[in-house]
Amino acid sequence: MQRFDVHAHAVASGTDAASFQAAQALMKREGFAGSIPGAGWSVDGALRFMDEQGIALQLLSMPGALDAEQARTWNEHTAGIVAAHPDRFGLLAALPMADPDRAVDEIRYATDQLHADGFALATNYDGAYLGDARFEPAFAELDRRRLPVFVHPAMPPGFDRLGLGRPGPLIEYPMDTARTIVDAIFAGVLLRHRNLRLVLAHAGGVLPTLQDRIALLGSEPWVANPLQLTSEQLTEQLRSLYLDTAIGGGPAGIVPAVEMVGADHLVFGTDYPPAGTDVITATSKNLRNTLDRAGQQQMEAAFARLFPNAAARAASGPH
Repeated sequence: MQRFDVHAHAVASGTDAASFQAAQALMKREGFAGSIPGAGWSVDGALRFMDEQGIALQLLSMPGALDAEQARTWNEHTAGIVAAHPDRFGLLAALPMADPDRAVDEIRYATDQLHADGFALATNYDGAYLGDARFEPAFAELDRRRLPVFVHPAMPPGFDRLGLGRPGPLIEYPMDTARTIVDAIFAGVLLRHRNLRLVLAHAGGVLPTLQDRIALLGSEPWVANPLQLTSEQLTEQLRSLYLDTAIGGGPAGIVPAVEMVGADHLVFGTDYPPAGTDVITATSKNLRNTLDRAGQQQMEAAFARLFPNAAARAASGPH
């Protein structure tokens, strides 16, 4: 059992007919068939899930790209949940990266006023990926604040063609994670901002399986590389990443993840509630069978290094 969960989403669903129909239309457009993943999140439901799974504390985030008003509303609301249950929840504040000035303001507000444990970014904002120069002021402020940044995949541009009629979490989410990190490392984001610690969802998606390819081919003259980064500099940035285990607890996810970042850069994640309890239970079982006891202990230690205040709050509670 893992006590700390870095990957959980507090997304309350509207109960009126219009909200339900809008959500259904969105799910259909994004390739989902049948029920809406993660519908009906609540504090009580999350606490029951955590108690059943032996989880002491979850960090709450909002998947997807939000504008400035949406981010502020969600951050304040979720900070209230954390204030009411400080030993059970933590806040990964959303940032409106498509509006760089407002993103910097939100970093300052969420840190100074809401006491966020960290921040959450989408993999792309209106098709702009994390190597985009427009995001540099926000990364500089995040570097200065020294708080971790959770990166969650979003729908890529052209998903109506790329998705092949299937939902993003099946294929395109793990690909968009790799896409945005490759963009960021070729832009030298993690070389310029040494205090920036990125935590990637879903064991880094397909990125760990591409690590050798990126290092070997990335410095070839036919690859666009404006900073002339060496294979060593590309590998250094990849190795600095942290990866969560949500929907990636088996050997196919964990073995390349450990090869890329080391077992001490893994943290536990469930992707509650969208992943569903069956998938979460199976992932946790796979994880216990894949990582030895020392590796599992390292995940809790990595969480405590990244999020010391959250880990301390959990330790002060009854769980």
